[in-house]
Amino acid sequence: MAVKNIKMKLLFTSAFCLITRLPLIVLLIVGQAFYMAAQDLHFSQLTQSPLLLNPGATGVMDGSMRASLDYKSQWASMGNPYKTMMASYDMPLFKGLKKMGYLGAGAYFYSDKAGDAHLGTNSANLLLSAIVPLDKQSTLSTGFNFGYGQRSANISNLQWPGQYNGYTYDPNIASGETNLFGSFSYFDLSTGVHYQFLKSSGGTAEGKDIFKINAGIAYFHITQPNQKFYSPKADPLYGKIVFNTTVRYDIPQTKIGILPTVIYMMQGPAHELDLGASIRYKVSEGTKITGFLTQSAISAGVLYRANDAIIPQLFLEYANLGFGLSYDINTQATHKAGGLEISLRYSNMRDALFQGKK
Repeated sequence: MAVKNIKMKLLFTSAFCLITRLPLIVLLIVGQAFYMAAQDLHFSQLTQSPLLLNPGATGVMDGSMRASLDYKSQWASMGNPYKTMMASYDMPLFKGLKKMGYLGAGAYFYSDKAGDAHLGTNSANLLLSAIVPLDKQSTLSTGFNFGYGQRSANISNLQWPGQYNGYTYDPNIASGETNLFGSFSYFDLSTGVHYQFLKSSGGTAEGKDIFKINAGIAYFHITQPNQKFYSPKADPLYGKIVFNTTVRYDIPQTKIGILPTVIYMMQGPAHELDLGASIRYKVSEGTKITGFLTQSAISAGVLYRANDAIIPQLFLEYANLGFGLSYDINTQATHKAGGLEISLRYSNMRDALFQGKK
């Protein structure tokens, strides 16, 4: 037992040393983001995809696991819609060890197909984080995302000027174009620092009141993976910096909660600011055994993506299940026609009946 304890202490000591140095590393590499070159996909229900926002959020939860599915279809009015799918899973490890930090582990996969050429990106990612309890109510964590991506395209479905017969498009005329858009793969590395404050109080007829803050900074694409299909010139993926803050505040002695969100992303020449808030209503309290973590609730609100879209959002919670629905109403290119997004979430929360599985 003594040898085992020594090994565990060495493991966590190494992880915590990394945490103390990572903020400096992030600051040193942030400046490089302005000199890299392509952009990331993301979902509109940003708070339902914490692993996409910050690898440091891996395993940070008041439970034993969480899993989610996300699907988005956008710009159908422009012809062939863009379709994005994602599945994710993460969990804390060794959380039961007292007076010590613990680890978080997770994985996610996403697939994105765009336009008539089926320009696609598939990515599989493994995540590892080190989580340090600062006190009974707050944690500081850092995480790494190790990704493997593949991009592909096919121009055989495209129409070319050479296929115009003088009157109309004729698919029987050879385009004369060579399909050089094969596929290529790349390794990707990202990192982030995440902070969470969680306080519960009360125990009224409306259930316990929660005050929770999640905040962090993340840097994606440290490896600057090349995104070229056939050009002899390198085309590295832009680095991306993400700042995010989300809050949940339950108004004491009521069934009402407020959930504001602020997220800022910077990737190469592109900048994105997302501002929003939702109102959460506790439909029913959890049982006396499982407590507030299994109550049912409904949340409704609006997210505003600056100079781009207004996004109404609806989220339903029942016990450990969650269902989200949103629609992008674009204010610019697509004349208010945007994208439908659906999310499903399952979380095995701490106070559930099956807490022994932790």
